[in-house]
Amino acid sequence: MTSEIVMPRMGLTMETGRIVSWLKQEGQMVEAGELLLEIETDKATVEIESLESGVLGKIIAGPGEELPVGAVIGYLTKEGETLNQNIQATMPVSISRLHASNVSNQPMGTQDNPTFNNPKVKASPAARRLAQKLGVGLSQINGSGPNGRIVVWNVSESVKLSLQADTGRISPVAQRVAADLRVDLTQVKGSGSGGVITRKDVEFAAQTPRQVITFETEPGNSFKIEPFTRIQRVMAERMTQSFSTAPHFYLHVEVDARQLVELRGQLLPRLEKRDGVHITFTDFLIYFCARALLKHSLVMAQWTPEGLKKFTHAHVGIAVETEGGLVVPVIRDADKLGLSEISRQRVDLAERARQGRLLPNEFEEGIFTITNLGMYHIDSFDAILNPPQAAILAVGQIKERGLVENGQVIPASMMNLSLSVDHRVLDGACAARFLNELVETIETPSLSMA
Repeated sequence: MTSEIVMPRMGLTMETGRIVSWLKQEGQMVEAGELLLEIETDKATVEIESLESGVLGKIIAGPGEELPVGAVIGYLTKEGETLNQNIQATMPVSISRLHASNVSNQPMGTQDNPTFNNPKVKASPAARRLAQKLGVGLSQINGSGPNGRIVVWNVSESVKLSLQADTGRISPVAQRVAADLRVDLTQVKGSGSGGVITRKDVEFAAQTPRQVITFETEPGNSFKIEPFTRIQRVMAERMTQSFSTAPHFYLHVEVDARQLVELRGQLLPRLEKRDGVHITFTDFLIYFCARALLKHSLVMAQWTPEGLKKFTHAHVGIAVETEGGLVVPVIRDADKLGLSEISRQRVDLAERARQGRLLPNEFEEGIFTITNLGMYHIDSFDAILNPPQAAILAVGQIKERGLVENGQVIPASMMNLSLSVDHRVLDGACAARFLNELVETIETPSLSMA
């Protein structure tokens, strides 16, 4: 019996995935639970296990293909079983192919159809982006999400159905050859009757060297365009969305960190010996913020068109730099964790984030983010909100500065904090009360940890 291998859903917000590599080849045996392929979401690269045993009979979506959740990407067969001809000719309609085919077959002027931005139509942000990219109107699409919400799969399936009446544009043989040779059909010009793409066109395109995007403005002064990673692209979209839709305001404060520095010096050797952890100032800030958040519920709230969404858990996100871009893994229920456990989880999440091995659910449900550039000797900075969160804390380095105490200027370890806030959720006074409590905790840390 033939079984479909589909693009799995690896998180609540995942709507598409990109295949990184297949770990098995066609014709190889696969055991249930054995690693089968790697996929990339907008947050991480994840290894996928086979759900059942069998032979990998057909791979129909190769590395680089981006497909909606639920799309068929391959087939498993029983040993000795042969795939039927219909399955062998199958080729998935990926996001890139949908874009090429739909745009090329639209009448002039329809690509600017504004219905993909119709606020009255319930659709996920990813579905709206795809509809805009493909020039598809959302008003004629039936949504399968909660309360009839349109998701990416609905958009791609709608276009797929509309293309079925125009399959003559690419011959079935050309489709199979293009899949085998990994040729992007969006870049192929058809030489057949009516512009049909033939096998000859695909094979010619496969032999044609790809254009290197190199520019030279003057002799000896050239540059290249490096494509975005998936993480960079998604982060750019999210930050642009955040900064253009959420009215930001910023609160700045200078903190006397002398007692915090002293407390860390006392606890560091003890916790290293007892728990095997190396606590950092970021660990203290996670500990303090998580407990302060529970006393200031609006800081944990999120803006929605229907009203404020409020939470009762202190899931704190930590900004982590990786080669692929910035990610924000989440320490869940940080208010219930001790300092050593927070440190242990932070190190584990950061290491796996840099390796691209975090699970999608380890990015989800954060209600507050901390970003620290102190290790780069940055004194202070303002951060952009991590949507849909209403606040983010930017932390600068601890540095010796002059402090006036009892009429005398003395050297002291000082630290700058900046709180970025969504003004739709919090006003200045509410945000200031949260920041003031955090400052008091940092300046007298022993009292809060007693």
